Amino acid sequence: MAMSATSSTSPAPFPRGGYAGRLLAVDLTTGAVRVEPLDRAWARTHIGGLGFGARRYLDLLGDHPPAAPLDPANTFLIMTGPLTGMRLHAVARWTVASRSPLTGSWGDANVGGFFGAQLKAAGYDGLILTGAAPAPVYLHLEDDRVELRDARPYWGLDIYAATDALVADHRAPSARAGEVLVIGPAGEKLAPIATITNRKGHTAGRGGLGAVWGSKNLKAVFVRGSRPLPAAHPDRLQALRQELEPLYRDSILIQTLRAVGTPAHFDVGALLGDVPIKNWQLNEWDRLDEIGPSAYAEQILTGNHTCYACGVACKRQAEVTAGPFRSARGPGPEYETVAAFGPLCLNADLPSIARANELCNRYGLDTISCGATVAFAIDCFENGLITERDTGGLQLTWGNAAAIVTLVDRIGRLEGFGALLAQGSARAAAAIGPAAEQLLTTVRGMEAPMHDPRAGHGYGLAYAVSPRGACHNASLQFYTESGSIYLPELDALGADLPEMDSAGKAASNVVAQDYGMFFAHCAGFCLLGAAVLDATQAVALVNHVTGFDYSLDEVCRLGRRTWFLKRGLANLLGARVADDRLPPRLLQPLPGGPTAGSVPDIDLMLREFYQLRGLDAAGLPRREVLEELDLADLARLLHGPAN
Repeated sequence: MAMSATSSTSPAPFPRGGYAGRLLAVDLTTGAVRVEPLDRAWARTHIGGLGFGARRYLDLLGDHPPAAPLDPANTFLIMTGPLTGMRLHAVARWTVASRSPLTGSWGDANVGGFFGAQLKAAGYDGLILTGAAPAPVYLHLEDDRVELRDARPYWGLDIYAATDALVADHRAPSARAGEVLVIGPAGEKLAPIATITNRKGHTAGRGGLGAVWGSKNLKAVFVRGSRPLPAAHPDRLQALRQELEPLYRDSILIQTLRAVGTPAHFDVGALLGDVPIKNWQLNEWDRLDEIGPSAYAEQILTGNHTCYACGVACKRQAEVTAGPFRSARGPGPEYETVAAFGPLCLNADLPSIARANELCNRYGLDTISCGATVAFAIDCFENGLITERDTGGLQLTWGNAAAIVTLVDRIGRLEGFGALLAQGSARAAAAIGPAAEQLLTTVRGMEAPMHDPRAGHGYGLAYAVSPRGACHNASLQFYTESGSIYLPELDALGADLPEMDSAGKAASNVVAQDYGMFFAHCAGFCLLGAAVLDATQAVALVNHVTGFDYSLDEVCRLGRRTWFLKRGLANLLGARVADDRLPPRLLQPLPGGPTAGSVPDIDLMLREFYQLRGLDAAGLPRREVLEELDLADLARLLHGPAN
């Protein structure tokens, strides 16, 4: 199949300092390619990542009615931050964004791995994808060469097979392998919990954005670049990097992440009551050790892996060589995945969890949404809301490892009962009936991550007001409240607030959102490996790379601006005050265990949060708040022309 979209572009001059200096827009319908020079003043105002993505989405939306998630007119954005591609620990992050097929609202996902660094090396800070190809295609980027190519040989392949094939097919003539970002069969079949993945395990998981690619007939992006990425002040950067090395070397957090990865949270989470068990009905279980870090190391661990230029190496490699749940060596399950397919389903069979993880990785399924939806389905089965007639003969009982793995396979294939669950638990509940909706753990239609707000009331509020749905990474609230990140320069985050208390949590959420937008979602710091940095060090790293002279106050203001952009986009897509809620299951007090009797006072926190944020009775940002942040265009779209 001949493709018409081929373009050779010439570099635009740009005093780069951490930026490639260009954005690439591709119309998949026509094949038209446009290179946009990156304005340095605009870059300073929006920083990068989600700041770039939310602003460009709003610009392209303009006065047009928002397109449905799977409509060709829905824009998809891939945006890097100024630190992406720098040879520093814990800065390999980048962002994808679009309207979410799962929630119908704003959707974004933050990703690590190697793709973002390679995109910068090819000379692009981001991609803007519109339209839909008439047949399956992939986008091939190699420095200034841009092509849409026939993807039919790769369509239908799972993520592992497609990644291997694309890398092999593009190895010549360059010795450099290049990077692949790809969807699996779940995305091709438009599953609302579908993912987009780099290197088989670095996944844009939340919100079902893989289905947006499927709707556009876009299988993959292959990128290979050769451009250097200089810092504005290399001497200052090198000096600070050397100063920080002992911090990374001696940090107990970094040592733990390097040794056992994110599953380390089981040991801490069990003590705090933070691990959800039996679809959030329990907070303690005497079998947690069977799936904890020691068991992981003994049973399935084969090594560790990392993201670009990061010495933390917190990613796990895993393999199951015998038994009914054999899985090939590859990306091992992270904490969220082990918790979702383990205690959430009362399943203590670690090899089955590894197999469920591999199936999700291959099909391209969000392990949080998939695992939570399986736990929801077991809950429905145990309560008599569905039977074996509905499940295709599966006995969906608590801890039934074989049934869990089989169901994940059917979800990935969109086969039988799995086709319903591939829509996510909220849509499945709507089909099953009102009683099923009482078993949900969703916010805005997206399943909650594996951290219990009864153990930390502040992240209950963080879940409720996150524009994309329940999310522990939408701000720094979870990390500061749990003690993973310490920021003494920010009073509201340095205060010692009791976890199981709702007082003061609205104020801490506001600051955690403002600084968190800068730190994790715009600049590109990793919430794990960069957790050892204080705010002064983080801002200095960005300044040394970019050549800007940000102050802490300024980056917090720009982070606030990005948060309101996200909030406003969600409002434009239909979100209102009624969506800022926690599901009943997460507000049920537990009779015993570490969080006995603890329930977030969500009404108190929401009242205080609305006042602090300047939101009106409908949950919209007030006009004057947006105008003060130079978002007058967003204010007009939400409130109409100013008088």
